[in-house]
Amino acid sequence: MSVEGARAERVRVPVFNNGNVVLYRAGKPGAEPVILIHGLSRTGARDWVHVIPALAGAYDVYAMDLPGFGASDKGNHLYSPANYVRVLDALFGERLKQPAIVVGHSMGGVIALAYAAAYPERVRRLVVADVAGVLHRSVYGEFLGQAAAERAVGDSPFRDIIAKLITSQAENLPAKGAMSLEIPQVRQRMLRGDPLAIAALALVEHDLSRGLRAIKAPTLVIWGSDDKVAPPRTGEVLGSTIPGARLVVIGGAGHAPQMSQPARFIALLRDELRGRVHARPYAQPPAPPAGARRGSCVSERGRQFSGDYERLSLEGCFDVEIRDARIGWLLASRSQARLVNSHVRDGVESHDSRLEFTGGSVGGEPPLLLDETNLDAAGLRFLPKGRTVAQNYGDGVITLRISVSEIVRGTGEPRYAHQIMRLVDDQSWTPRSAR
Repeated sequence: MSVEGARAERVRVPVFNNGNVVLYRAGKPGAEPVILIHGLSRTGARDWVHVIPALAGAYDVYAMDLPGFGASDKGNHLYSPANYVRVLDALFGERLKQPAIVVGHSMGGVIALAYAAAYPERVRRLVVADVAGVLHRSVYGEFLGQAAAERAVGDSPFRDIIAKLITSQAENLPAKGAMSLEIPQVRQRMLRGDPLAIAALALVEHDLSRGLRAIKAPTLVIWGSDDKVAPPRTGEVLGSTIPGARLVVIGGAGHAPQMSQPARFIALLRDELRGRVHARPYAQPPAPPAGARRGSCVSERGRQFSGDYERLSLEGCFDVEIRDARIGWLLASRSQARLVNSHVRDGVESHDSRLEFTGGSVGGEPPLLLDETNLDAAGLRFLPKGRTVAQNYGDGVITLRISVSEIVRGTGEPRYAHQIMRLVDDQSWTPRSAR
């Protein structure tokens, strides 16, 4: 660290065979503590090279090389977010006497979120940037596949073919992949015991469905608009599911804005630590649509809808975006639509379509009545009036990809869904607690 008075120490922690973690400290002892958690980078804490000096004048700044990275010990261990939370507990549980500000980037964002959910009393404020993972691995795999295909072959029909191949591989991974990673021989055979590879696979296996909704600290989500590693959609999911979370997008920034645009990132971070970022909570509060307005789209491309609709119908429409809307009932036929931060009160009926939900909620009996429709829902709250969440009323097989979503019936305990499922003809999705 190029900070006067900064120091590093090797700390033995009772995780990963009692290995040593390199912990860096800079700034003002006794000031409010800030913990910086890096992402999937072999250089470790050096990812914060611009941030540490900028905060050291006012805060007691801690950063570390996570086990398996930087100068910390490495080995064929299960470098999972849950185990990294254990590392943070060992490092800071007794060391800090007051709640800390926790800042995490990429994989470090997942660790920060999991830590804030597990130890809410230890986190005063939370900042996460360009968080990798979070979405179901098949959804995240599709995004990475499209990004790789674009780099390899440009914007062409071959891009979709390559993306589908990568997605099919992600979907065919063992359902209990995290369990297999717990076996050292499997990690060695599959991943050659490489800490980065182990951490990457453990990251996409981690389910944050319950944890995101348990976070109590004021949370700022920062995203680079041009991130090709973690889709900006993930930022919208976090903004939708973390209570009171705010989302700020840095235009033109990629996956690591603290490195590529440090001045803008640091200015935003400083303002947040001082309580000066006054962005509204991202999630739109649920409410029934006001008025009796009806909307429709017939054989169009690129239509956008927002606001209140008692009924909204799409017929033969593609690249439709429905954002910040409150809808009574949605009908889609031979269409492709994205619903972002929107609420549907009485359900969705869809035929021969592709629908993507990000945040918001869907109610009804059932919320989803589908025929030849594939659905991708992330951070969505299902509010079924009866027992069933989704019904396939057609003759073919449909696919539901559900990421960090929640199912709430009446006043009962919510259930969480982070899975991919296929429904054959006349089959329904009825969560076990609702049977």
